[in-house]
Amino acid sequence: MVTAVETAIILPILLGFVGLLVVLAGGALAQMTVTSAAAQAARAASLERDPVSAISAARGVAASTLAQSSTDCSSVDVSVNAAGLRAAIGVRAVVDVTVTCLVEFNMGLPGFPDSQRLSATRSSPVDTYRGR
Repeated sequence: MVTAVETAIILPILLGFVGLLVVLAGGALAQMTVTSAAAQAARAASLERDPVSAISAARGVAASTLAQSSTDCSSVDVSVNAAGLRAAIGVRAVVDVTVTCLVEFNMGLPGFPDSQRLSATRSSPVDTYRGR
Protein backbone atom coordinates (compact mmCIF):
# COMPACT_ATOMS: atom_id res chain seq x y z
CA MET A 1 0.00 0.00 0.00
CA VAL A 2 2.84 2.39 0.81
CA THR A 3 4.37 1.88 -2.65
CA ALA A 4 1.13 2.89 -4.39
CA VAL A 5 0.90 6.09 -2.34
CA GLU A 6 4.54 6.94 -2.99
CA THR A 7 4.05 6.34 -6.73
CA ALA A 8 0.91 8.49 -6.77
CA ILE A 9 2.86 11.34 -5.22
CA ILE A 10 6.16 11.01 -7.09
CA LEU A 11 4.89 10.20 -10.61
CA PRO A 12 3.21 13.59 -11.29
CA ILE A 13 6.29 15.38 -10.00
CA LEU A 14 8.56 13.36 -12.29
CA LEU A 15 6.28 13.92 -15.29
CA GLY A 16 6.23 17.65 -14.58
CA PHE A 17 10.02 17.69 -14.35
CA VAL A 18 10.41 15.80 -17.65
CA GLY A 19 7.92 18.15 -19.32
CA LEU A 20 9.85 21.16 -18.04
CA LEU A 21 13.12 19.73 -19.41
CA VAL A 22 11.55 19.12 -22.82
CA VAL A 23 10.15 22.67 -23.01
CA LEU A 24 13.43 24.24 -21.85
CA ALA A 25 15.52 22.16 -24.26
CA GLY A 26 13.15 22.96 -27.14
CA GLY A 27 13.31 26.65 -26.31
CA ALA A 28 17.11 26.62 -26.15
CA LEU A 29 17.41 24.82 -29.50
CA ALA A 30 14.92 27.19 -31.08
CA GLN A 31 16.83 30.22 -29.76
CA MET A 32 20.08 28.87 -31.24
CA THR A 33 18.33 28.39 -34.59
CA VAL A 34 16.92 31.93 -34.59
CA THR A 35 20.33 33.33 -33.65
CA SER A 36 21.98 31.35 -36.45
CA ALA A 37 19.36 32.55 -38.93
CA ALA A 38 20.00 36.17 -37.92
CA ALA A 39 23.78 35.78 -38.27
CA GLN A 40 23.55 34.11 -41.67
CA ALA A 41 21.03 36.67 -42.89
CA ALA A 42 23.23 39.57 -41.75
CA ARG A 43 26.21 38.09 -43.57
CA ALA A 44 24.22 37.59 -46.76
CA ALA A 45 22.87 41.15 -46.58
CA SER A 46 26.32 42.66 -46.03
CA LEU A 47 27.57 41.06 -49.26
CA GLU A 48 24.97 42.84 -51.39
CA ARG A 49 25.56 46.16 -53.17
CA ASP A 50 22.30 47.98 -52.40
CA PRO A 51 19.74 48.00 -49.58
CA VAL A 52 16.91 46.50 -51.64
CA SER A 53 19.03 43.48 -52.60
CA ALA A 54 20.28 43.21 -49.01
CA ILE A 55 16.77 43.06 -47.59
CA SER A 56 15.76 40.42 -50.13
CA ALA A 57 18.88 38.33 -49.47
CA ALA A 58 18.47 38.56 -45.69
CA ARG A 59 14.84 37.47 -45.79
CA GLY A 60 15.60 34.59 -48.13
CA VAL A 61 18.51 33.28 -46.07
CA ALA A 62 16.63 33.62 -42.78
CA ALA A 63 13.61 31.76 -44.18
CA SER A 64 15.84 29.05 -45.63
CA THR A 65 17.77 28.59 -42.37
CA LEU A 66 14.59 28.32 -40.31
CA ALA A 67 12.98 25.93 -42.83
CA GLN A 68 16.00 23.60 -42.75
CA SER A 69 15.90 23.36 -38.97
CA SER A 70 13.46 21.45 -36.82
CA THR A 71 12.16 24.73 -35.38
CA ASP A 72 8.43 25.17 -36.00
CA CYS A 73 7.85 28.91 -36.47
CA SER A 74 4.23 29.89 -36.97
CA SER A 75 5.27 33.43 -37.90
CA VAL A 76 8.62 34.92 -38.87
CA ASP A 77 9.60 38.58 -39.05
CA VAL A 78 12.92 39.68 -40.52
CA SER A 79 13.88 43.33 -40.16
CA VAL A 80 16.99 44.62 -41.88
CA ASN A 81 18.89 47.85 -41.28
CA ALA A 82 20.93 48.11 -44.48
CA ALA A 83 21.89 51.77 -44.07
CA GLY A 84 25.52 50.70 -43.88
CA LEU A 85 25.44 49.90 -47.59
CA ARG A 86 24.94 53.63 -48.27
CA ALA A 87 28.09 54.60 -46.35
CA ALA A 88 30.89 56.23 -48.27
CA ILE A 89 33.82 54.09 -49.38
CA GLY A 90 36.45 54.02 -46.63
CA VAL A 91 33.89 54.42 -43.83
CA ARG A 92 33.28 51.44 -41.58
CA ALA A 93 29.68 50.28 -41.65
CA VAL A 94 27.55 47.29 -40.69
CA VAL A 95 24.27 45.70 -41.68
CA ASP A 96 21.96 44.68 -38.82
CA VAL A 97 19.35 41.93 -39.08
CA THR A 98 16.74 41.01 -36.48
CA VAL A 99 14.89 37.72 -36.82
CA THR A 100 11.77 37.17 -34.70
CA CYS A 101 10.04 33.80 -34.65
CA LEU A 102 6.93 32.62 -32.84
CA VAL A 103 7.91 29.05 -31.94
CA GLU A 104 5.18 26.45 -31.48
CA PHE A 105 6.15 23.72 -29.00
CA ASN A 106 3.27 21.33 -29.73
CA MET A 107 3.54 19.84 -26.24
CA GLY A 108 -0.01 20.00 -24.94
CA LEU A 109 1.13 19.73 -21.33
CA PRO A 110 -0.95 21.71 -18.85
CA GLY A 111 0.95 24.54 -17.25
CA PHE A 112 3.55 24.77 -20.02
CA PRO A 113 3.54 27.38 -22.80
CA ASP A 114 2.35 26.31 -26.25
CA SER A 115 4.45 28.98 -27.95
CA GLN A 116 7.20 31.50 -27.31
CA ARG A 117 8.37 34.56 -29.24
CA LEU A 118 12.13 34.40 -29.81
CA SER A 119 14.25 37.15 -31.30
CA ALA A 120 17.90 37.61 -32.23
CA THR A 121 19.81 40.54 -33.72
CA ARG A 122 23.15 40.14 -35.45
CA SER A 123 25.44 42.52 -37.35
CA SER A 124 27.84 41.92 -40.18
CA PRO A 125 30.46 44.39 -41.42
CA VAL A 126 30.31 45.84 -44.90
CA ASP A 127 33.58 45.74 -46.83
CA THR A 128 35.04 49.19 -46.19
CA TYR A 129 36.74 49.60 -49.55
CA ARG A 130 34.35 47.78 -51.86
CA GLY A 131 32.42 49.84 -54.38
CA ARG A 132 28.77 50.30 -53.60
